[in-house]
Amino acid sequence: MSRVHIAPCPDYDPARVEDALHASLEAFPEAPALIRAGQKVLLKANLLQPQPPDKAVTTHPALVAAVARWVTGLGATPIIADSPGGLFNVRTLRHLYQVTGMAQAATDGGAELNYDVSALQVAVPEGRATHTLDAMRAAVEADAIICLPKLKTHGLTLVTGAVKNLFGTVPGLTKGAYHARFPTVDRFSAMLIDNWLYYKPVLTVMDAVVGMQGNGPSGGDPCPIGLLLTSTDGIALDVVAAAVLGVAPLSVPTVAAAARRGLSSGRVEDVQVLGAHLDSVRVRGFRLPHTGMAHGRVIPAIVPRWVTDQLLASPQAGERCTACGVCEQNCPVHAIEIVDGRARTDLRRCIHCFCCHELCPENAVQLRMPLLAKLLDRL
Repeated sequence: MSRVHIAPCPDYDPARVEDALHASLEAFPEAPALIRAGQKVLLKANLLQPQPPDKAVTTHPALVAAVARWVTGLGATPIIADSPGGLFNVRTLRHLYQVTGMAQAATDGGAELNYDVSALQVAVPEGRATHTLDAMRAAVEADAIICLPKLKTHGLTLVTGAVKNLFGTVPGLTKGAYHARFPTVDRFSAMLIDNWLYYKPVLTVMDAVVGMQGNGPSGGDPCPIGLLLTSTDGIALDVVAAAVLGVAPLSVPTVAAAARRGLSSGRVEDVQVLGAHLDSVRVRGFRLPHTGMAHGRVIPAIVPRWVTDQLLASPQAGERCTACGVCEQNCPVHAIEIVDGRARTDLRRCIHCFCCHELCPENAVQLRMPLLAKLLDRL
């Protein structure tokens, strides 16, 4: 039975984060043996956008620094890394690390910041959805990976956690090609499981001190949760994280994909929960993304796509649009163009991956629900 530890952590005071982390690690006596002296250990944070920590878009630097100190204490070298949405170059990373607080986390934790922007294509022997992956060289060449996700909602996958966090190993704009190649949420989630199995992080520590609710992973609202979740099994951790939010784990597409592969039952009852009692930390009234994906997933596959499209939100740029071109650049099916100073989406070509909503630096992309979806929501 996989184990997941829940540690209360009311805020990001460095001392309290350190105490919560070590309380969690003590629940896994095998943890120190997972890291060996002299290793390069990739700390895979969620660094979706260059947003300050209080926006709850990215993994908080207090947690990253605490994990880095633990790794250096074991004689290994921690390397903070991610490939954010959009361009993947040294200039982008330098700005990203500064705004998200990772530069300070590296200083505080004795870590390095990854500036290697080269990529590799790797074989995935255990792959089902894909047998090759595009990957950051830094992730492939690391001796071990520690996954540091942020607990947030996600327009496509409902919740983003450990499994989804590792999609950040796909370099820059290449991510869009994966959305085009795997255009349905189930196929996309199956690919995410392949990606997870390739890397097999030795440890996952989830930042759920302040999560995100509503239309995440970047346009939602910060939600105080007050927890760190830790496990050597990131899929089991995602099961428990869903349960903390009051979400049926198997309604999370990545958990369902793992269950289809026999990697999890998707039942929180089959996970040994340590630390705080699950019932005492469940979030009440947590708001999920308003995209209609939950409706679309229960429609039989034989139903024509134009029917299911009537249940999904349409991403459209609102008045806050600055015509920066980020959405146009990242749309995997080239359904967006800048016209008269505003992004315009061709909804006939849109595949509802919500990348434009996720990556918009101005939070200008609105998710407009069709009438039929609104009626189903009321029912």
